[in-house]
Amino acid sequence: MRQIHNPDIAPPFGPYCHAVEVGPGDSLLAFSGLVGCEPDGTLPADAGEQTRLIFQTLARLLEGEGLGTEHVGKLNFFVTRREDLPAIRAARDAWLGDHRPAMSLVLVAGLGSEDWFLEVDGFAVRPGAAE
Repeated sequence: MRQIHNPDIAPPFGPYCHAVEVGPGDSLLAFSGLVGCEPDGTLPADAGEQTRLIFQTLARLLEGEGLGTEHVGKLNFFVTRREDLPAIRAARDAWLGDHRPAMSLVLVAGLGSEDWFLEVDGFAVRPGAAE
């Protein structure tokens, strides 16, 4: 996976890259929308904690496939409340560290449950042998 940072266009407005290229022999692992719940299904009433739980879930999913944070190629955030963005970004940045995948963030009117403050989906890249 190659991260693309084009110096001829405006720099990213956050900790992400302009684009990601999947190399020959690599495969994609797309993950469905994740919401911030405990393994028993309980939801915290705080967007920052929901975000932390989303990334905890994603880490477990990736680890189960032999992948890590560094393999995340793209994240899409669907957020219901603008005022939660600082807490969401703090939890996201703590989990990503120095890794910079492609990202999108969309403010939405609602999600599948009024108790969900955000949902995150995306894909990871499983490195393969170059052809």
